[in-house]
Amino acid sequence: MPRLILVLFLSFAVSLFIISPVQAQPATPTGIPTCDLCGWCNRSVNPKPSDWDACQACLYTAGGLPKPHTYFTVLGCFSTNPADYVQQLLSIVFSAAGGIAFLAVLAGSGMVLTSSGNPERLKDGKDIIVSSILGILIILFAVFLLRVVGVDILNIPGFS
Repeated sequence: MPRLILVLFLSFAVSLFIISPVQAQPATPTGIPTCDLCGWCNRSVNPKPSDWDACQACLYTAGGLPKPHTYFTVLGCFSTNPADYVQQLLSIVFSAAGGIAFLAVLAGSGMVLTSSGNPERLKDGKDIIVSSILGILIILFAVFLLRVVGVDILNIPGFS
């Protein structure tokens, strides 16, 4: 225990002599920002980003004024208005779910085609196809239910 205290004390004492003083750096001039909202920085040197035109159409009007309540992402142009945001988010979720269900139908069909008379593999492929079709029907029913409940019953803005 005393050795540990001695080692800690000596390392602290040595560190006082080794550490150099720190001085503040001079302030850098701020100047005018060189990047726009779509990420194109230093236009004279850097090329235009590939999605810059889509971002400009999303964030600015034809006159060059910023559009209120818009935000550009990798997934596209989103509104920060709650009703529009929920509608766009549900559109993406349902599209992705439908695409996954369609790919599952294709995988099940491939399993049936390559079963080579194996009854277990044939049954598994049919089960995947039936489950995928039921998934697509559930997605369509959910969209219909959201429209009926959201628009007709609760009058939620953004679902009309």
